[in-house]
Amino acid sequence: MTTFSLYELNEFIRRVLALNFNESVWITAEIAQIGVSRAHRYITLIEKEGDEIIAQSDAVLWAGDYKRIKRTLKELTDTLLQEGMEICVKARVEFHERYGLKLVIEEIDPAHTMGKLALQRIKIIQDLQKQGLIGRNATVPMPLVLQKIAVISSDKAAGMKDFAEHLLQNPYGYAFEVHLFQCAMQGQLVEKELLLQLERILSLQVKPFDCVVIIRGGGAKLDLSAFDTLFIGQAIALYPIPVLIGIGHEIDQTVPDLVAYASLKTPTAVADFIIEHNRQYEYTIIQLQQFIKDLTSQATHHASSFLIYAQEMMSFRSKAKTHTADMQLQSIQNQIQQSSQFLLKTAQGDILNKQQSIQILSVEATLHRGFS
Repeated sequence: MTTFSLYELNEFIRRVLALNFNESVWITAEIAQIGVSRAHRYITLIEKEGDEIIAQSDAVLWAGDYKRIKRTLKELTDTLLQEGMEICVKARVEFHERYGLKLVIEEIDPAHTMGKLALQRIKIIQDLQKQGLIGRNATVPMPLVLQKIAVISSDKAAGMKDFAEHLLQNPYGYAFEVHLFQCAMQGQLVEKELLLQLERILSLQVKPFDCVVIIRGGGAKLDLSAFDTLFIGQAIALYPIPVLIGIGHEIDQTVPDLVAYASLKTPTAVADFIIEHNRQYEYTIIQLQQFIKDLTSQATHHASSFLIYAQEMMSFRSKAKTHTADMQLQSIQNQIQQSSQFLLKTAQGDILNKQQSIQILSVEATLHRGFS
């Protein structure tokens, strides 16, 4: 029976690998874990089939290669080198008798990761469309005035500072009550912390928030991919409070942008939206005030004209009635005078008749006629 020592076996494996992998190869894998020591990146690469890990290997990105790659990819380098990110790397396959198999990374292809994320994003959007969630949050009633605002962001994000300064130093003197809910704005923790803070905002509603703002500011496009998840899209679409998004630049569009109440792209644009919303309400109040003032003025004018007309009518009618009464009195007076004269003449005639009768029937008249 042939027996090998462990060293002999490992040396044999090293020679076989060196013979068969004398050139670097391109490998696709997911970053399960990454650590930094003395500027070197030590990475655990895995491949999954469903939720099961079917392959695993250690890799290293030496400090010199990291600097060279970063000069080309710039800030995209650190975005690609995150746990949970699927990457395509060019690596040398090395095997050491003591330390075992190791992949030495020489290059990173960002196109593979971006293409993979783009396909994943398309599928998520299709799922949201099938569920009728695209633009769903936009149907939630927006309060007439936005004052109590919940902000999901990081206090270290430049966008948060820009938003707060722009909002609180508005030229109209509007007062706002801003509450910050801390959340990771890139990396694997984005989904977990964002969903947690959305639930927390609802649980703290002693006095309900008027709206929720999610802001981040600029950054690499791959950084924004952390927001492109089905669970984040569903949570924002079905949220009972209007959600305003400002997590990217003008050319970027994430899943939250498609399902939120409004997508304003930048944090300062979100602040402008809130200020303008309140200004429109104030403008409406001013218009109503002017309308009421005009209406009151018209009503006063009409009432004054009516009072003048009523006064003139009363004066005219009073004079008419007075004249009628005078005429009636004059007529009565004339009737009384005529009746008095008639009665007086009648009485005088009766008296004259009676006087004549008395004279005829007197003793003297009787004797004169021959009576004795």
